[in-house]
Amino acid sequence: MIKQESAQFTIYEAEAMIPGHQRAWVWGIAALAILLCGLVAGWLLGGTLNPYPFSASTTDSARLLIRQEAINQQLRERIAGLEQALGSDVCGLAALKALPPDRK
Repeated sequence: MIKQESAQFTIYEAEAMIPGHQRAWVWGIAALAILLCGLVAGWLLGGTLNPYPFSASTTDSARLLIRQEAINQQLRERIAGLEQALGSDVCGLAALKALPPDRK
């Protein structure tokens, strides 16, 4: 049932005739190759798909957060001034203060 074609390898007529440890090796190597391909693809695509690179430090993030909070506070003050201007006389002094400098 087993045909010996060469001294280096053996050809089996049916899959059931292949020893179990040889099948396990083949499946293990195939699974390892798939895993390694996935890791390499993830590593290569990780930098291009991630909008925030891993090189950004926490101090840069903290600095950006502080800056954004300051901008948000300025916007809140401006919104409060506009709401106050709209709630009172639109031609009054509060409405003029709420307008941007180029609109006065």
